[in-house]
Amino acid sequence: MNKTATLFLILLSFFCFLSPENSSAQSESSREKSRFTDKLVYGGSFGLQFGSLTLIDLSPVIGYRVTEKFETGVGFTYKYYKYKDYWYDYNTGQTYDLKGNITGGSVYTRYHILENVFAHAEFEQLRYNYTNYYFTGGGIEKDKSVAHISSVLIGGGYRQRISQNSYFYIMGLWNLTEDAMSPYNNPVLRMGVILGR
Repeated sequence: MNKTATLFLILLSFFCFLSPENSSAQSESSREKSRFTDKLVYGGSFGLQFGSLTLIDLSPVIGYRVTEKFETGVGFTYKYYKYKDYWYDYNTGQTYDLKGNITGGSVYTRYHILENVFAHAEFEQLRYNYTNYYFTGGGIEKDKSVAHISSVLIGGGYRQRISQNSYFYIMGLWNLTEDAMSPYNNPVLRMGVILGR
């Protein structure tokens, strides 16, 4: 992990446990527990796409409301994808699919500027397992490859309440560390649901 990612994680951990309630001692441990769980939020996004590109995306998150406006948390990601007929062998006329799995996690911070408008910053680390095809004298060969992709995403979004303790959100992010292997194209659009706020 690079120095920027390490610093981001240290700062995030510090802010995660910094809240006005933590500055004064609590007389009852059950009260502390209740207050902590009352500030948890969870949810995430789910995506499906079918056609020449098949994509299944599961991205749950769990967060903590440090203050009424500031939230921080962690996310997990699993993506399965398959590009149909990605490679074509001109010698044999055979086509090959490109498919693989992406797993990883992220840490994020979110600040609610207005009731329904928020700013978002995130560091994400992904492990990309895929089948690599390459041409040789005897045709197309393949092997299993692994890539590690780091992304720093910033942006903002809008939320619409579904009930008193849940909301739907949509946000636009920009990947500051866009990589050729990245699964994202700028801008990155996300939609999901958060419960517990």
